[in-house]
Amino acid sequence: MAEVRVKFVEVIRDRKLARKEKEVNEKVRRLFPDCGRIRLYRTTQGNIGFQANVAVTMGDRKRLDQLYRAVMRAVGAKRGRPVGAKTVQTKLHLPKSVYVGLKRLAEESQTTMSAVVADSLAARLEARTS
Repeated sequence: MAEVRVKFVEVIRDRKLARKEKEVNEKVRRLFPDCGRIRLYRTTQGNIGFQANVAVTMGDRKRLDQLYRAVMRAVGAKRGRPVGAKTVQTKLHLPKSVYVGLKRLAEESQTTMSAVVADSLAARLEARTS
């Protein structure tokens, strides 16, 4: 039996996003005339998302990417790190066993290996200073 993963998000009201829905729906209708209404939402963590009922066929990946870009452009959001999150790229040489464990932890927590390392090191540094 396949493993089922469920991720719950708490959605909060956002009046700014509600005002942008009309603009988003107009843009999306040009790409997907048969698309249902696009609904925008914000999670309690501050992430922006949208709900769309779209019928796509094999090979429609490009149009689906266009849909995503149109919605995010209208909302003013970008993929990647949250605004203001300064990061520094580093290269680590880890033993294979540590790498495998790190990768497993990231998959289990549905996050990135960088996030797991950052959280672990932050907790360890905080423990040292207290």
